[in-house]
Amino acid sequence: MTDSDDKYNAKIRAGLDAAFKRAEGKAERFDASSERIVVFSDHHKGCGDQADDFRRCEHAYAAALGYYLEAGYKLLVLGDSEELWEERPPGVLARYADVLALEKEFAARGNGLVRFFGNHDDQWASAAQVRKHLRAALGDIAVRESLLLEVTSGAQSGRIFFVHGHQGSADSDRWRGISRFVVRNIWRPLQRRFGYSATTPARSWELRARHDRALYAWAVGRRPGLVLIGGHTHRPVFARRVPDPPPTRPISELETALAGARERNDDEAAASIRAELEYARTSRRRPVQAFRVSPPCYFNTGCCSFPDGDITGLELADGKIRLVRWAGNLREMCEPGQGVNASRRILETEELANVFDAVAHPDSETEAVEHPVAAS
Repeated sequence: MTDSDDKYNAKIRAGLDAAFKRAEGKAERFDASSERIVVFSDHHKGCGDQADDFRRCEHAYAAALGYYLEAGYKLLVLGDSEELWEERPPGVLARYADVLALEKEFAARGNGLVRFFGNHDDQWASAAQVRKHLRAALGDIAVRESLLLEVTSGAQSGRIFFVHGHQGSADSDRWRGISRFVVRNIWRPLQRRFGYSATTPARSWELRARHDRALYAWAVGRRPGLVLIGGHTHRPVFARRVPDPPPTRPISELETALAGARERNDDEAAASIRAELEYARTSRRRPVQAFRVSPPCYFNTGCCSFPDGDITGLELADGKIRLVRWAGNLREMCEPGQGVNASRRILETEELANVFDAVAHPDSETEAVEHPVAAS
């Protein structure tokens, strides 16, 4: 770790320490065996134009909310729900009135909706702004910075700290007024014209990786018994787990198969094999980077603003923590003649009791690794 990383981590640590202290005296209880929570973050709702990072994800998010409403989940919206660095609240709330109506159904159940503010919607840190804009859409709700849950899961117990995760970073916290001005007046016109994404730190792989490491460093320093769930980086993190490599055959096998197809003059087979081969080569050349941590004290929701229309989130239910993905193309989750198969949403699952047991030991070995996910 460099001196620069040490300084960066120290700033993030100070911001998160302050947020944690504000939440610690207001901890709430959660029984993971009987209660259910789903957590989504980083929607960045705009006004439906080229600068709107949520417009492709509205279908997946609405489908997900419909499922969680009927399945008895509580909804946590973990910040950056509205893109208020670029837009004014009235335009955003009008554009997504139907989505907000679904969120309001959770609120109508009595504490079934918990809203957090992030850096791109830090306007909601003001109770006056919430009353002025959000009350008409969501009812009489409060928007909070963080939440600490005292969780029981069978014989095991632990604490889960929910926070957007921008706290302490210069552009997102201490200089957010300047950052908001630049994004709204300089970046937004470019984004509307060319469709670039303006959601930091997702624009920069180095910044995203650095921030994930800082969040993990804070969480591992807060052991024993604490788990951090954040957003902000737009990258799903599921503790020790990494995604499976792309579903291609090994490159050496594909090269042999391609040579055989060419020898047989089987152009159709050669074309299909070559497509798979070039995908595998590109995957090896430009692997996806997954962040793997041990002990499993840090999880990240990912986001609801992926360019392909997919969304990711985290569930706490049935004594488990689950990483889920709802596809922008709902056909990916459908069974022929049966409609949506919701079990396809689940990417990873871990018993909460195992998570709490792993973070309960302050002397256990720690590891935070950027893991390339590539074809073999």
